[in-house]
Amino acid sequence: MVTSVMRVGETAAITLDDLLLDLSGLKVGDAVRVQWKEDGTLVVTPLGRPATREELAASIRRVSPQVESSPTP
Repeated sequence: MVTSVMRVGETAAITLDDLLLDLSGLKVGDAVRVQWKEDGTLVVTPLGRPATREELAASIRRVSPQVESSPTP
């Protein structure tokens, strides 16, 4: 995904498309940690509760509908 940095008032923002939001489990308003690494990489880490198995499976099915549900152990 290619995106751009936008001015939002006195700050800047990076937009994420719906696919990336689904895959990451992020929702608008969620807290994230952003870290800069010396190689120039930005790492965005969601804070808060981890996604449940069902939430992860639902995200995968939205991205790849041919994936079937499997029973949870």
